[in-house]
Amino acid sequence: MDHSTRRGASTDLKAASSFEDVSHQPFGERLKWLRQSRGFTLKELRERSGISISTLSKIERGRLSPTYEKIVSLAKGLNVDVASLFTDNKSRTTVGRRSITRHGNGIIHDTINYTYELLCTDIVNRDMTPAITRVKCHDRKTFGPLGAHDGEDLIYVISGSVILYTEFYTPIRMNAGDCAYFDSRMGHGCVSANEEDALLFWVTSSAAREPRSDGG
Repeated sequence: MDHSTRRGASTDLKAASSFEDVSHQPFGERLKWLRQSRGFTLKELRERSGISISTLSKIERGRLSPTYEKIVSLAKGLNVDVASLFTDNKSRTTVGRRSITRHGNGIIHDTINYTYELLCTDIVNRDMTPAITRVKCHDRKTFGPLGAHDGEDLIYVISGSVILYTEFYTPIRMNAGDCAYFDSRMGHGCVSANEEDALLFWVTSSAAREPRSDGG
């Protein structure tokens, strides 16, 4: 995605424990507002996203941190891009858009296996979701099931080393400076190959959204 969302964290992304005291409510409140503003009940969002009602309720109440795969499912179910789950920006798509995220000013989202610093979230209705990603898991057995979602991913290793696991390929070690591009519909995940956490630049493309009647 065990969840923490806040602005102004440093891009060195401290260990997960440093985010545990941060309120979980902003993400949950944003999700609830988006759901209700579209007139969806929890049952309807469950049908659109494939996420159980109990899980949706826990996320909205700040009791559960969604993985990135669940965030993608939520965005798809609400027919918004991922950035819209983290920002109130209501700007519409225009020609010549630009966004800059200064050092340490991304939005932090903490999960069991990764800590993401989401970048350039002030642009909505976009095709890519870039993030600085700290890989905190060091053991494939504790990682859990590989994630999968619509779209394509690119990862670039900034520091440390990771083992990239993909559903149809042999696991491969990637070191600083290495890059991978893959179909994210197949199961995938990264585990740190060393004792220290690894740091990645991770870009995910978004699945096509349904056109909205209000032009958004």
